[in-house]
Amino acid sequence: MYINLFVTGGKGMKKSRFKKFALVGLTCTIISTSAIFALTDNFDANTKIRMQINNEWVDAQNLYIENDRTMVPLDGFIEELGLKTDSDLATNKVKIYDEDLIIILTIGNNIATVAKIISGEIIEETYNLDAAPRIINNQVFVPIRFIAETLGMQVSWDDALRAVKIETLSDISIERPMDFEVLDYQAFMDNELLKNFYENNYMTKGIYSLADGEWMYVLIAAGEKPTGGYDLTIDSITEVTKGTAYIHATLTSPEEGSMVTQVLTYPALIVRFNKGDITDILWDLSGDVSEPETDEQENLLIVNLVKSFGEKLKMVSLLAPEDMVKDSIKEYYGEFVSPELLEKWLNDPAKAPGRTISSPWPERIDVLSVEKLSDDEYEVKGNIIKVTSVELAEGGIAASRPAKFLVRNIDGKWLIDDIKLGDYIDLVYDNKDYGFYFTLPKSWIGYSVIEGKWEGLSLTESKENQSGPIIYIRHPEWTEKTPRQDIPVMVFTQDQWKSLNNMEFSVGAAPIGPSKLGENTTYVFALPARYNYEFMTGFEEVEEILENNPLQAYEVN
Repeated sequence: MYINLFVTGGKGMKKSRFKKFALVGLTCTIISTSAIFALTDNFDANTKIRMQINNEWVDAQNLYIENDRTMVPLDGFIEELGLKTDSDLATNKVKIYDEDLIIILTIGNNIATVAKIISGEIIEETYNLDAAPRIINNQVFVPIRFIAETLGMQVSWDDALRAVKIETLSDISIERPMDFEVLDYQAFMDNELLKNFYENNYMTKGIYSLADGEWMYVLIAAGEKPTGGYDLTIDSITEVTKGTAYIHATLTSPEEGSMVTQVLTYPALIVRFNKGDITDILWDLSGDVSEPETDEQENLLIVNLVKSFGEKLKMVSLLAPEDMVKDSIKEYYGEFVSPELLEKWLNDPAKAPGRTISSPWPERIDVLSVEKLSDDEYEVKGNIIKVTSVELAEGGIAASRPAKFLVRNIDGKWLIDDIKLGDYIDLVYDNKDYGFYFTLPKSWIGYSVIEGKWEGLSLTESKENQSGPIIYIRHPEWTEKTPRQDIPVMVFTQDQWKSLNNMEFSVGAAPIGPSKLGENTTYVFALPARYNYEFMTGFEEVEEILENNPLQAYEVN
């Protein structure tokens, strides 16, 4: 049998995702077939399994499941994904590729090879497959999840529909305008939750979010102004990447000489939109030039700058040909970095951060600390977070890489002027039940997790005693004879945390309460007061770990 499939420009795909380029040495000569791995013609594929790509059903026949992996015919999905393939059944080899990399599969073999092209050099990595490619009724079947995720797509299984769903990165990253509603002042003042939300934040310039059911409420506050007459408006809200909304607001100052109230005012408003998958909010405020930023406001600008830069990392594929890499660096990094740093990366793209493999990919930057070095210079420490489609759907991380950013005010604009990258951290405790991950040093390899329960005593007649989980991360050298200091993480619901801070119940005998380590919209994670009062072996190391903000929260479904 001779099979030579070469397909480009899949239906409904955007050309920016699958660009044409030459691959030296990829063409194959196919001379015959081997029946060694072929199955009989009476094989009965599960015809009820279906496929959806970018929310559109595709005509893919004879899909079946092997070892919990959906197997699809090679010539049934490549056209839809815009991929290219060469198959040499004389050697049982199948190659699937785009402009970023090449996947090499062997019929009947659970080992896959992924060849990445970096600066013209091909670098190979091997992976173990849960299900090997097969030949059935003269068709080559391959595991779709491995192929799609390796090429940077998101894959999920819908058990109700018995369907495998694929989303391409290009569609996920498209900016999408969002519908929103500006709430009337009286409307949110009549709502106790929104009233407290407003009154706690409206006087301080910034952006504040509150998730409640299907809605995301966002308070935009322009800060203190010397007079009345200021008008705050929302120009647009856009989902810039999956899970991130960007709000553009404008503050209009009163015209010179106009009659305005001569009192301090605090322009602010609340908007709401359907929460969907949104977990991060970024913003900018135009027209506010009447006064310099405070340190707190500058901190927020710096954090937003680094986070916005982090959202673009996955858009720069360092695997592409050098001219394409340079174009991507200019397009996606240009507005965030200084001209000098941009020029440095254009001269040597290998020194730029970005996407070095299709999956996992750099999804965001978690900011850990911001330190002001001078009036025009900040140092930001954070982690570059990598995810696959699994973590994107279920929460958590695939890898974490420390990074240090030097941010400078250049000609009146804050820009990243230098980045120092550390090694990827492989030791991360990821708790998907409550939505947080905890970075540990290598000396904790082999750690264990112990689950316990905290008890809270009611201090008011109207409040019952409270309780909740406490998670102990335990050092691998801990024994009953020689115990070491655990890392305890208390888990509170948001309502419990509010009650605790309102002195409606107490936890422990210490005169001070637990200290917050992080939070998402559902839970607050805290360190017990005087957790190390026994000064057990290793307490100094735990204190050092906690000083580096090791816990980062994320939203759970």
